[in-house]
Amino acid sequence: TNMTQIGQMYEEEKIEYGNRKALEEKIKITKILLQEGVDSVMIMKATGFTEEELLRLQDANAAE
Repeated sequence: TNMTQIGQMYEEEKIEYGNRKALEEKIKITKILLQEGVDSVMIMKATGFTEEELLRLQDANAAE
């Protein structure tokens, strides 16, 4: 039914919002770890970010 579809869309939006907030928090923490000089390999293991993603975050940090 239509209400079921609306409910599903709402649930999907909530999940997407939660995922986006979790990613934003992970990026924030990663930037702090980079600023503190934590080993990049350790950060990659802990966050799941690739080396390329980490380099982009480092560049973004340097630009701030």
